[in-house]
Amino acid sequence: MKRDEVLTALKAGEFDGISHTYQPYSGYGKNSHQKEMSVSYGSIEVTKITTGKIFNGKENERFEDRTTEVLSDSEAVDFIEAHPYYFSQRTPDLF
Repeated sequence: MKRDEVLTALKAGEFDGISHTYQPYSGYGKNSHQKEMSVSYGSIEVTKITTGKIFNGKENERFEDRTTEVLSDSEAVDFIEAHPYYFSQRTPDLF
């Protein structure tokens, strides 16, 4: 992968509008995890969504927890390098 060219394209907004939702997967216990990704002019926003049930002493309660992380510069390029198949569909010349 051409890291310098990918970073230049990311900062120029050539990845603008790409979004993807990863399929849910099971973690420890009965919780499931899902990641959503969107790209907007030089940064990648990655949201991890954890859903599951917790017992409150009387009954099970459902919960959803969202954690958002904004990646830019080298962190964003590292993320693109780890998930090239979502980006290479849009800009195959960089991969």
